[in-house]
Amino acid sequence: MITAFKNSLFIFTLAISCIANAQTTQRLESIKHIQEGDVFLRQGNWVTALNSYTNAIVADETYAEAYMKRAVLNERLNNFQQSLSDYNYALKLNPYSLYVYDRRAKLKILAHDYKGALDDINKLISMNPDSAKYIEFRVNDFMLMGDYINALKDLDLLISKNYNTADELVKKAIVHLLKNDYLNCLKTADSALTLNNKSAIAHDVIGMVYLKQNIITPSINAFSTAIAIDSNFALAYYNRSIAYRLNKDTIMSKKDLNKAIQLAHDNAHIYFARALVKKEMGDYNGALDDYNKSLSLNSEYINALYNRSFLQKFLGDYSAALNDANKLIEIDPNSAYNYNLRGSINLLFGEYNNAIDDYNKAIVINSSFAEAYYNRGLAQLMSYRLIPGCDDLRFAIDLGYTPAKNMLIKFCDN
Repeated sequence: MITAFKNSLFIFTLAISCIANAQTTQRLESIKHIQEGDVFLRQGNWVTALNSYTNAIVADETYAEAYMKRAVLNERLNNFQQSLSDYNYALKLNPYSLYVYDRRAKLKILAHDYKGALDDINKLISMNPDSAKYIEFRVNDFMLMGDYINALKDLDLLISKNYNTADELVKKAIVHLLKNDYLNCLKTADSALTLNNKSAIAHDVIGMVYLKQNIITPSINAFSTAIAIDSNFALAYYNRSIAYRLNKDTIMSKKDLNKAIQLAHDNAHIYFARALVKKEMGDYNGALDDYNKSLSLNSEYINALYNRSFLQKFLGDYSAALNDANKLIEIDPNSAYNYNLRGSINLLFGEYNNAIDDYNKAIVINSSFAEAYYNRGLAQLMSYRLIPGCDDLRFAIDLGYTPAKNMLIKFCDN
């Protein structure tokens, strides 16, 4: 009996040893593939590195590090869904990894899943309640979600802990700015400057307060101070350009936008702003180039699409203008302005029935859209529908659209 027990124990021990050895071999093979992937990554060969990390997972499906490596690289490659899947699996294997929760939360923010990111950040804080870094991370997420009340609560908590006080005061000022609470924004920014009078961001925030209130000269002065402190502050050049444009100084506005683009050449908003300035200066082809660049960076940038369509209509490129208007409606089919724009293109090129159909849709969405009534009235008149055309002009006048008066006199009051 004792001999039989010893034999069974030996067999069991041997089996466990074989399993352990197999697992050790698998893990070593996986580590080898990861190391190869790291070398390829340093060489800039991302595709081969990705294959190596995949081979590491195949070699050992229980190794969380392999999933994490592939997740990080997929994130770099903007393969967000694949990256998220790998982070999820890494957390199944290692549910106490602060690093993976941190990376997954940041990925969710990039994917605009702010609620999901908040869940991960709260998990991080519950695992490490004394970490001010994660509370600061949660502030950023609250701001992105528009939850300014909780953002301010966390900022006050961080300030009470004396954690990066000057920086957190600047962030608090930004939250007040987003809330349009200009008085508290200025007070908080001034407090930040008391601690660090070289804070370019604090001066920029003060400039934004004045700009939002259309107080132009002080806003320009504040942005100029921010630029004097940090000559590479692209946002300050961009903001100052807006102030110059509002001040009818298109030359200085364009100069600042040129500098902002030099510093941040991949920002669609800056190219869009420069297109507006160029258009005001009469440089229509230059404006079109900038709209094109803006949309190459963000193909669904609605303001750029709308303005490019309008400019192309002005330049007589009917097909291009119509393509942009169609895409606008595809992106936002509930915008009366998009249908009104397409209607104006159809009207200009004699497609009166299509124009009337577009204006009908605009009016269904916004029954008080005076310009759409006016435009529909013109389309009716041009297609020899006198009575409904004149009725639309009168209704546009009733809604306060004064250009309709001259048309009414010209076509209807004879």
